Amino acid sequence: MPKLISFKVKIETGETGTTGPVKFSINGHTVPFEEVEGGVGAGETFAGSYEVNSFAHSLAVVGPDDGKWEIKNISVDFDCDNTSPYSIKLGGVTLDETTEVNIWRDPPRPVYMV
Repeated sequence: MPKLISFKVKIETGETGTTGPVKFSINGHTVPFEEVEGGVGAGETFAGSYEVNSFAHSLAVVGPDDGKWEIKNISVDFDCDNTSPYSIKLGGVTLDETTEVNIWRDPPRPVYMV
């Protein structure tokens, strides 16, 4: 498992939005994003980033404090120690105050030409 230096997330909201702040959970600790742009209302796009500088045993976007949040898709850019930056894309999900969506993915395995 590589050390996670930082990550950036982009979330496109569907027809049911919510109010901020958008929070994530890392290793069981829930925190808001440091740098944010956009919004999480219906049809809006949110972008946020965080400087982690730690190992990510778990990483998830947390549901809103009240109501439901319909997410159309999520894109995440990871910058990890000793590996090239990489990105993932996730499909839709609906979150509420009791749910979260796992966004942590290990870096892709190296490819060797033989």
